[in-house]
Amino acid sequence: MLNDPDKTQNFATKIEVQQPLVNLDGLYGRQAARAKMDAFQLQTERTKEYLELEVSKAYMQLQLAYKAVKVLEKANTTAQGNLKLVENYFKNGMLQKTDLLNVQVRVNEIANQLQYAKSNVQNASDYLAFLLNEDMAGKTYKPAEALNNSIAIESINTTISDSRKDIQAMQKSAEAYQKMFQSSKFGFLPRLNAFGSYELYDQHVFQTSSKGYVVGAQLSWNVFDGYKNIGKTQKAKADFEKATVETEQYKKQSQLELNKTNRQLLDAENKVNLSKLAFEQSQEAFRIRQNRFTQGLEKTTDLLLSETQMAQKELEHLQAVFEYNFTKQYLQFLTK
Repeated sequence: MLNDPDKTQNFATKIEVQQPLVNLDGLYGRQAARAKMDAFQLQTERTKEYLELEVSKAYMQLQLAYKAVKVLEKANTTAQGNLKLVENYFKNGMLQKTDLLNVQVRVNEIANQLQYAKSNVQNASDYLAFLLNEDMAGKTYKPAEALNNSIAIESINTTISDSRKDIQAMQKSAEAYQKMFQSSKFGFLPRLNAFGSYELYDQHVFQTSSKGYVVGAQLSWNVFDGYKNIGKTQKAKADFEKATVETEQYKKQSQLELNKTNRQLLDAENKVNLSKLAFEQSQEAFRIRQNRFTQGLEKTTDLLLSETQMAQKELEHLQAVFEYNFTKQYLQFLTK
């Protein structure tokens, strides 16, 4: 019987629960994790705001592209009218062949610029579709409203708000490092944990012929760990101080960016006003030269120069309006 005993089966089922009672380093560690999670959430929200700004910019670029097409179509119509007039003068022997060739070159230039403008419309549509995660194959967007030639002046905010999502994210990240520093400091203290288990024994699995339970508490304290906790605490303190400095530096950089954008907005407003005046003056100059040309008092080259300048000044004015509108939205993004 000793050398060949009968087979004996014994199954044990155990349910065990462990619960920290006094574990301050773990408490601050959980608070640090929660602060880090909040920081990621705030940064995600700020990224969404930036994407909204980028979509708005792409939409305004689409407006500008359509407006440029209209300007060049108008310039093309004007150039075609001048070409017919010059062709009639040339047939009547009133102009030389060089005058006719100059006008034809100008008409070809406008046609080429018009083609580029139409390509820019498609490029702007593709980029907008990319931002909207839409299919870009053969799709051309058209803005609901055209780009306005005038601008709306608004009051300027000159201070950065601490409620801005990215600044809040930096502050939450610094708070997480602070909690980790506190957690490492409390790592020197003893830990008190409670535990309990309920056990079932039987020859058959999950049966309850015999039962037992254990409850208790455990107090543990690492008195000496080779300066591991000291090094961990010093590193956590350095990380916290670094995060604090980076947060303050980020706020100052944001304020610098806001100040710069404020000045850019004022410059853009001045550029819009000057470009509008220049466009109006170029319109009047072209009208006068065209009237004098029909009377034989102006050279063809002067007429072409005036017509080119008028189209150029109109495009510059539209570009200035776009820059002002986008700078204003970027300023709102910085103070949001």
